[in-house]
Amino acid sequence: MSDRETVLQRIRQRLKVSERAGAVDERLQQRPLGPVPARACGDAATLRERFVERAEAASAEVRQPPRGEPLPTTLADLVAGADGEIVTDEALRAEWRGGAGRAVCRRARPEDALAVSAALCGVAETGTLVLASGPGRPITAAFLPPVHVAAVDAADIVGGYEAAWERVRAAGAWPRAVTWITGPSRSADIEQTLNLGAHGPLRLIIVLRNGQEAFRE
Repeated sequence: MSDRETVLQRIRQRLKVSERAGAVDERLQQRPLGPVPARACGDAATLRERFVERAEAASAEVRQPPRGEPLPTTLADLVAGADGEIVTDEALRAEWRGGAGRAVCRRARPEDALAVSAALCGVAETGTLVLASGPGRPITAAFLPPVHVAAVDAADIVGGYEAAWERVRAAGAWPRAVTWITGPSRSADIEQTLNLGAHGPLRLIIVLRNGQEAFRE
């Protein structure tokens, strides 16, 4: 045994690593929750209201369309002003009828003006959106176009981050990327002056829908 291995072995013995390994494995399997802050608690209506409040405080725009309203109607002003194709998720693209040719499911490009994504859930605690990558869900849509629209169902608003991770685990195969978005891209690196759109979208528009199943798996 080398001197290095001898030192490491003594450290393991002093820390009782072998005795603690079982407890660590058990904790990882059970995933017990830690303390949950008060603003992550409440009934569905309370969490929805808090999500909207926190999202708007982070400079996101929130639209709450009537039940059953298709996305092209909700986003009519953006669609009319967008040049070129609209990058979207495969499940959301089906909502574009008539003008469906402009909606495409592909990786976003720097020249794209508008992208529309389906969020896995929203977090009321901070007004954060959670997006999971996967087939037909190009994650670049959340980063390259200057305007990013994220659709989320009211039933998918959870209280805190712990509940959001449970949604990720319950969604099936672990995604390659999980993206957490709180408001549009921003930076205050230069003289502490806040600038939006510094490293990503200038505008984040959240479409909070009631009972829409079109984009949910």
